[in-house]
Amino acid sequence: MISIEELKKYSKKLEFYMNDEEEYATLAKEFEILLKQVDKIDKIEGIKEYEPMSFPFPLDDAYLRRDEVTMSLDRLDAFSNCKDVKNGCVSVPKVVA
Repeated sequence: MISIEELKKYSKKLEFYMNDEEEYATLAKEFEILLKQVDKIDKIEGIKEYEPMSFPFPLDDAYLRRDEVTMSLDRLDAFSNCKDVKNGCVSVPKVVA
């Protein structure tokens, strides 16, 4: 069981704040249901024999490509379509106040 005090501590660490005590009580009830479901899964016979997986089907065609160095675009060519270049960087308008 997760107490409301624990939920408040975790929410503070995650910067996830709730104002109302009723919200914490509802969240505690939801966690209780979730923990009961996890306990049911843990009681399945032979469950410890299986390795946890992140995807339910084998991915035979999933592979990482080789990291090969190739010729890249020249800096002057890359800046050829830019409106404003300052000190070797693309200058854009400020978007954050």
